[in-house]
Amino acid sequence: MFSLESKIESNNKQLEFYYESYEKLESKFSFLVILYSFIFIYIIELFKFLFDFKFNLFYIAYTVFFAVFIYFLITSLRFTYLLRKPVEIFYTDEPKYYYTTLIEQYKNLLNITSDPTSEQEELINEYVNLTYLGEQENALTKNIIEYRNKRKHFYYNFNYILVTLALYVITSGFVIFEKRKQNTQFEIQNYKEIINYLKRISMAEKPKVDPKMVIVKQPIAVRQSGTVRTPTEVKKIVPITSDK
Repeated sequence: MFSLESKIESNNKQLEFYYESYEKLESKFSFLVILYSFIFIYIIELFKFLFDFKFNLFYIAYTVFFAVFIYFLITSLRFTYLLRKPVEIFYTDEPKYYYTTLIEQYKNLLNITSDPTSEQEELINEYVNLTYLGEQENALTKNIIEYRNKRKHFYYNFNYILVTLALYVITSGFVIFEKRKQNTQFEIQNYKEIINYLKRISMAEKPKVDPKMVIVKQPIAVRQSGTVRTPTEVKKIVPITSDK
């Protein structure tokens, strides 16, 4: 059988354990935020693609996967809310309460004078320890219940968000595949139009040109001194031939 002191010490260790475990569980929320950020990056495109619904097997399959994806996303968000919902964490009162207030209460309750005997002091200490032990056990019981609920919410939240991610990848694959298909068809159509245009140009008859109607343009002559002579001036220059 455990003594009163050993029970108090054991309860203190368990309280500390659940306080630390609760803080570690709360810190895992940042990991869930990263997963949600990855999902919400492209979710607008998924909704846009849904509004472009066409009655064929491809779009029907996409709609089914998208509906299941939304269900799991909403459910995982619900568990995230339950995980982050504030709850009451229970602690024992400060030591001063037991040393002063509670001792005075027991003195009045047991009709003990302000100058108690050693036996009366031991009796009061025993009552105080029992009160402290009862408060510990109540706090420990309630904290265990809250921690287990939070742990359960995190477990379901994590599993649901994993399924949500898988469905997110599938639905995004539908959208990416269809857009790539449309872009390929657009490129092929443009390519055909370019080829047809080049064929029309190559097959078109070129207009006949009269060489007599071509305007002859003389080049501009520039002396080494930097003076520019117009083409009319160049035209007047007669080549010099050497005398034999």
